Amino acid sequence: MKSIKKNLKEKQLIEKIHAAIKARNWTLHDMAAAIGVSHIHMASMSSGARKLSGLQPEKQRALCEIIGISMLDFYLMVGLLRHDDLMI
Repeated sequence: MKSIKKNLKEKQLIEKIHAAIKARNWTLHDMAAAIGVSHIHMASMSSGARKLSGLQPEKQRALCEIIGISMLDFYLMVGLLRHDDLMI
């Protein structure tokens, strides 16, 4: 069940990336340049073949700014944090 939820969250994040590209009338090349990765790397991430969690923190931050989510939401969506991790 957890892997299904994780995959769903990653899929939602990928959908946000595609929506941001479309809203800006960008190409994958444009998005890749904006976050500082190669076009091939961006294509792999946007297809789900490469994990978004593997991005360097400054590239994660740039992506979050572009797609309009917080770093916390990003970490939750890619599985670097769980809601349980935030309980005190």
